[in-house]
Amino acid sequence: MSSVSRRKILQSLSGLVVAGALGPVIAQAAQAAPTLTGGDLDVMRNRWVDTLSSRHLIPDSPGAYADAIAVLDSNVSARLAAVAPTSSQFFSDRNWSMQATADANSNAMRNNYVDLQMMAVAWVTPGSAHQGSASLLNTVKQGLEHMYASVYHPQTQWWGNWWSWLIGATRPLADIMAILRAELDQAAIDKYCAAMDHFLPDRDPRLQIHPNGVQPSDGANRVDVCQAFIVRSIVQPDTALLAASVSALTPTWEYVTEGNGFFADGSFIQHSTIAYTGTYGLVLLGGLSKLFALLAGTAFDITATSRSNLTSAIESSFAPLMYNGQMMDAVRGRAVSRYAERSIDNGNQLIEYTLRLADAVESSAPATATRWRGLCRQWIDSNTAASVFDPTHAATGLTNIGRLALVTDLMARDVTAVADAPGPRMFPAMDRLVHRGKDNSWALCLAMCSNRIAWHEGTAAENFQGVKTSQGMTYLYLPNDDNHFDDHFWATADLTAPPGTTVDLTPLPPNPEGTWGGATPQNEWTGGVTFGNVGVAGMHLVGPGGTGLRARKAWFAFTHMVVALGSDVSTAGEGEVRTVVEHRNLGTVQRTLLVDDTPVTGERQVSGAHWAHLESVGGYVFLGKAPRLVAGVATRTGTWRGNSTNADPGTDVTRERTYATLAYAHGAGAAAAGTGYAYAVYPGATPARTRAYAQNPSVEVLRNDATAQGVRHATITAGVFWSAERVGMLQAEGPMCLVASTSPASTRVSVSDPTQAQSSLHFQLHGVRATTVTGADANRVGMVRNDAGVRLSVDVAGTAGRTLQFWLHQTD
Repeated sequence: MSSVSRRKILQSLSGLVVAGALGPVIAQAAQAAPTLTGGDLDVMRNRWVDTLSSRHLIPDSPGAYADAIAVLDSNVSARLAAVAPTSSQFFSDRNWSMQATADANSNAMRNNYVDLQMMAVAWVTPGSAHQGSASLLNTVKQGLEHMYASVYHPQTQWWGNWWSWLIGATRPLADIMAILRAELDQAAIDKYCAAMDHFLPDRDPRLQIHPNGVQPSDGANRVDVCQAFIVRSIVQPDTALLAASVSALTPTWEYVTEGNGFFADGSFIQHSTIAYTGTYGLVLLGGLSKLFALLAGTAFDITATSRSNLTSAIESSFAPLMYNGQMMDAVRGRAVSRYAERSIDNGNQLIEYTLRLADAVESSAPATATRWRGLCRQWIDSNTAASVFDPTHAATGLTNIGRLALVTDLMARDVTAVADAPGPRMFPAMDRLVHRGKDNSWALCLAMCSNRIAWHEGTAAENFQGVKTSQGMTYLYLPNDDNHFDDHFWATADLTAPPGTTVDLTPLPPNPEGTWGGATPQNEWTGGVTFGNVGVAGMHLVGPGGTGLRARKAWFAFTHMVVALGSDVSTAGEGEVRTVVEHRNLGTVQRTLLVDDTPVTGERQVSGAHWAHLESVGGYVFLGKAPRLVAGVATRTGTWRGNSTNADPGTDVTRERTYATLAYAHGAGAAAAGTGYAYAVYPGATPARTRAYAQNPSVEVLRNDATAQGVRHATITAGVFWSAERVGMLQAEGPMCLVASTSPASTRVSVSDPTQAQSSLHFQLHGVRATTVTGADANRVGMVRNDAGVRLSVDVAGTAGRTLQFWLHQTD
């Protein structure tokens, strides 16, 4: 990276005029940094060691932590047995010798530090068999020296994954230095700090190394960088770098309108195009929850008013994506392909971080702290597969004694469980809709893609088969099926045809649209609207891999059902096209699949089906009958290795699970052109109830074509409009998502601009008589009465796809 390019980046970040080659932000921070005594630094360092080891909690209740400490000891003993220093490793299975190759070798390098950090934690943990061990201490110190001499030093040109060098290695290295500060001389501390600084451009925590040159860091990566360098700065000490690192945190919780981070609508994006609340979002939340506690009451305490964005994110960004303690897979990115990291593991992380923040706001906002603890209690109590008490289920693979302490404290309190809010939650910035049915008896998460959001994120190592998981995949969560997606779903499911998607079955290579979510489908739009307990979403589907697959897909979610409509289906090649109504993991227990009262085994095609029912899941009604349906119950086998190269134990083991599948068969090639579908899913419905719905549907399909898709249910009319068209009482003059419900006294309206590019929307409500407009968004609405009803003009400038709601009233 040229000095000119680096200077431009620094100027874009802060407007500073760069006079020297290194560290302008540090020079500025040095002037503003508070004066700290050794005592101040020791307070912060000891706080951090407490966070890492929970050493301050264990002596009061040693029995409560005995099992967790035993797991820690076992893990440490295993790593001690693997110590085998050579020029390219410290541990025998952490070899980084192939420096010219890809990410796996840099990952092996950083894992040497991860192992050493675990040893250091055991060394300081009360009750550990390794506590205070001179032998273990010497091994850790030897490991630090070996890593510095062999690979991690200021003369190394980084290779592989930049993350391993700037984050993956720096965080555990800083932690080790904090734990062993009294055991390391200043010269050792200084050289390890210099090694860390070497991989931080200009010693500026707002920057990161990257294959394309120095770039600004943001989102979860920024928090990770800051965490490492805050701890490193406390240990050395370096108050200027400490001040710069704390200051660099603030943008991570401020709302963004593009790129990475939190959006005002609750979305969280990482890698620019991936819905990532459930992993990178958690990394950011976890890091900040710990850093807030670390810095509280010190000269570096975070007091910015915008920090309230982070605390509000618990309920606006994270809680809607939890179901019974599981983080929904639709926002876990490539982590779904990891054998050792399931949705319950990420759910456990959210519980831990929420409890940490509850402690942090206890004095200033006790009601909020109580509510958050109630949410955590509900997430734990409602999951029969809850593993939050099991130290082997920490997503990092390490024993998490701190989490155990927080959860033990929660369960000892008189805390009332707080239910998740029912109804829909639309996340326009990341193309996700979450809908919870009546009484939270089920939840559905809809994963879509657009010209903003990629089909998926895959790398050469992870999730390279997952390209179809954001083209309308529906994740149905049921209270009696807690383990559905965690029960080896991602090893055994048919990823060429996930539930809810319309797919061309032409075989595709791994990552057909490239890696890291770098490409997005250039579709017309994806978006949605909410209306009380009703959620609506639409997506113009452009299929991946150059098959030419196209379709218009819409979903209408109500309190007891979800209606799915599809139209304008086509493909350019000769591949077979299907729309997958269901592809359900039944585990190892057989269940009955009925189609029009006839049990289905094996796989067969059915013509003119009216309804289907899957035992312990619910009913499916084909609105207008299904011309050709593929139905079957079959055993599938697979390994996690099929979608990941990770070396976790168990990755190569063949898994076997039974799946029930229902799919519309649109035909192959030209035969699929112009086809569509219409069906309703009734979670939890019995066969008798499903049969009754089929005979007398509670929903009417008003339109399902290339211009509009819409339904009527009771007093509600809802439409997804691709162009000017009419759906029942709704007549749109262009693209929009629109819902209205009339009563004798008023008409309630919700509307959004799913294109996120229009300045105003215009539509007619037929049969509506009104003279006034009220509601939070009434100031955006203009109304003209006419013979047909009312014509409305709605200002949607700057709304970024969010729902606007208002009421029309007749007063004369």
